[in-house]
Amino acid sequence: MRDISYEQQTVNSSNVLARYAHRTRMAVALRLTNQHCPEFGTVVDFGSGPGLLLLMLGELRRDVRLVGYDPYMSPLHPEIRYAESMHMLDDESVDVLTAFEVCEHLYAHEIDQLLEDAARIMKPDGTFIISVPIMYGFAIVPKVLNWMWRHRKTHTEYHIEEILLSMVGVRVIRPQNPRTTHKGFDFRNLRDTVAKRFTVEHVRHSPFSWLPWWLSSQYFFICRSRNHVRRESRQAPRTS
Repeated sequence: MRDISYEQQTVNSSNVLARYAHRTRMAVALRLTNQHCPEFGTVVDFGSGPGLLLLMLGELRRDVRLVGYDPYMSPLHPEIRYAESMHMLDDESVDVLTAFEVCEHLYAHEIDQLLEDAARIMKPDGTFIISVPIMYGFAIVPKVLNWMWRHRKTHTEYHIEEILLSMVGVRVIRPQNPRTTHKGFDFRNLRDTVAKRFTVEHVRHSPFSWLPWWLSSQYFFICRSRNHVRRESRQAPRTS
């Protein structure tokens, strides 16, 4: 495998379609985070990688406290604070928690731990924003071709039957180790898991929000605490 930086694989990819999809995803992530963060709020980016999103947010919002967490990638920007573990973050201290393009690489028990940490550190009116790749529908074909091109390979981890099944939304078997692959990842399973702990208030597809998920490449969902949603419902004025 060639040694390719994260930016070269995503926002600076030499593949025009991949670069457009990733830059659009980054723009959507930045816009959603900024939109849901109050003045002088705290944003924690779980799986922050080198810190590119937080760096861009910091340039846009000087008032925001930025915290990154990523146990597998070293930070590149010293102006951003990085937490050594999620346990370092205080209870109910976070206005916006983000997990962009990371949940697809976590084991089931790590997803459960993330949701437990999220419920603990988020403020009662905080927002949890998640994005993951869509590996089903028509996007599977360009994604597989891009993987082959990027790694200079003439074959892929998908069998042709699995590509066809993925195109029509039929689940295919995931490899046991999710760390280095997107194969078989299903955003629908993750959405159902998250919905057991949080209220999924809104979803957005990328790069074009008006297209259905099976014609999209990324899936965003914006989540809130169930307790906060119930509290807002009780406080809503009644109409006669």
